[in-house]
Amino acid sequence: MKAFRQIAALIRKDLALQFRSKETLALIFVFSVLVVLIFAFAFGPNFPPEKSERGKLTASVLWTAFVFAGIITLNRSFVIERTHGALHGIRLTGVDASHIYLSKVVSNVIFLFLLEIVITPIALQFFDLFDGVTIGIVLKLYGVLSIGTLGFCAVGVLLACMSTSTDGGESLLSVILLPLVIPIIMGGTKCTVSILVTGGLEEGFWLNMLVGSSLIYLASAYLLADAVIEE
Repeated sequence: MKAFRQIAALIRKDLALQFRSKETLALIFVFSVLVVLIFAFAFGPNFPPEKSERGKLTASVLWTAFVFAGIITLNRSFVIERTHGALHGIRLTGVDASHIYLSKVVSNVIFLFLLEIVITPIALQFFDLFDGVTIGIVLKLYGVLSIGTLGFCAVGVLLACMSTSTDGGESLLSVILLPLVIPIIMGGTKCTVSILVTGGLEEGFWLNMLVGSSLIYLASAYLLADAVIEE
């Protein structure tokens, strides 16, 4: 129970810091909307009549926006902690490093998922798919996005902890994170396309890749958290 209380307290602290920074919120939201608008203006106003092509385009735009918004969020979450030695101070209170890791994963997943809830309908509207979307499709879509976000944050938190201790941490995080999350991006994009085009998941291979990669990253990063955060 003590561990759960520590993790819950850290999550509340992380979310409070994230939402307190209005500049960061505006930056991430505007950046995500801008990605959607750039693709919409580039391919619009006459989008491909085939629903499959519009589904592929929308899925690509969504995952592009979320991945780069996620990099900004992950980097920012550890920059705040390292200011004035806050992360070291938390460790001095006796909080286990793995608890810090889990709290960071959960808080970043919550933050990014809230962003996805807002950006996804905007993208569907701009790419002329909103009218054909049902509640069931929306729930499946958010389910896939949440799984992908979990896997992305699982490995991203660990790498952000390492990269923010060096100069140019955000650029370094992009370089080392993107190659590792390719299975998550591939699986998530394919599942998103399938949901938007057919309303379901026709091929279980991509969903298995997405879920399997996310769980593997979460388990591996959790085991390495002590060594990384101690450094």
